[in-house]
Amino acid sequence: MSTPRTTSSSLWPALLAVLAFGCAAGAWWWSVRLGGANLLQWPALLGLAGSLLALGASVWLQRDLQRSDDALQRANHYIPYVKEQKKQVSQAKIESLKARLLLRSTLDTLEVGVDIWNDQDQLVLYNNKINPMQATLYKSSDIGQSFETLMRKSLKQQLIPAAVGREEEWLAQRLALRGKSKEPLLQEISGNRWINTYESRTSEGFLVSARLDVTELVSHVKALEVRNHQLTYQTVTDALTGLANRRRFDQALINEWQRSSRSLAPLSLLMVDIDHFKAYNDHYGHLAGDECLRQVARALGQCVRRAGELVARFGGEEFVMLLPGADLNQASETAQKCMEQLSFVSLPHAASPTCWHVTLSIGVASVLPDATLEPADMVNAADAAMYRAKSTGRAHFEVATQSDWEIDKDTPRSNPMPLY
Repeated sequence: MSTPRTTSSSLWPALLAVLAFGCAAGAWWWSVRLGGANLLQWPALLGLAGSLLALGASVWLQRDLQRSDDALQRANHYIPYVKEQKKQVSQAKIESLKARLLLRSTLDTLEVGVDIWNDQDQLVLYNNKINPMQATLYKSSDIGQSFETLMRKSLKQQLIPAAVGREEEWLAQRLALRGKSKEPLLQEISGNRWINTYESRTSEGFLVSARLDVTELVSHVKALEVRNHQLTYQTVTDALTGLANRRRFDQALINEWQRSSRSLAPLSLLMVDIDHFKAYNDHYGHLAGDECLRQVARALGQCVRRAGELVARFGGEEFVMLLPGADLNQASETAQKCMEQLSFVSLPHAASPTCWHVTLSIGVASVLPDATLEPADMVNAADAAMYRAKSTGRAHFEVATQSDWEIDKDTPRSNPMPLY
């Protein structure tokens, strides 16, 4: 709006100057044409008018020049301020850029992957350590993309093993825990690598995610778990036969005794002894004796099928079979099956006076546990029945009688035939 007025006002002095020039020219022409002295009055007046117009134009121009000079002085006074303001704005932008570059370079020096998300869960910044520590590789074009969008890209490429086949369920759970869990999120990514992710929010609502590669630690823990499992297995397993050892049997007997007592279910036990094993060792040697124990262990293992049934090496050439839920008839059937299975194996025993192949003597005990009895009572009863089977010809089983249940652990068993 100010420009048209300025332009219009600057035309008036020029117009006045043109009129003054026209008046002067007209007065000159008129005086030449008239020639007479009495007739020069009107050209003189016209020349006077031109002079006045020229004077007005001169005054007007002088005022315009003064205004221009004042405006120029004001402009010269304001220009440094404008330049200072521009300089300050540029300096602020430079400082902001420097701060951002410093932040990025600082993050890049960390051995931790870092990514930062705004309050809309859109990617704002990430360092160069983040890509090796996650499934999705960030690119500069991903800045501004949402976390869900980037995760869906990873799921589509099946880069997260735990999510394969259940992508939507996994994503829903991941979004629900986003920035809320106080514990690190342990996640397996492609390449059999493991990452711990720590997430926290700033007071402005930004989410800062730090990722740490813990593949080596996880591998070490898994190796320890495997080793501990092996050690645990070794402590409850007989090294020679691979069956449960005495320690595991003792614990299983207590557990099953208590369970049977609560459920009022029967519990049965078989005490198994290899006939004339000392004679077998003397005749065939100890290495053959070890193989004999392994063959008997395999045969007994094939005679148990139900859950909870346990075959264990009790000591030397003795084995035990714990049968939860089996009554006396079922336990007797299992004992008979054991002898038939070993007969099928037909392991030669040239030094046995009983049979040409290895045989077994078995004692069977079955009970409904109550407060008047203890687990050791059943072991003693089955042991007494087994010794009675030995003393009555071997190669068969005997069922524990009432007297067998009442026998004290320190009471000598019935006199069996000599153990050759």
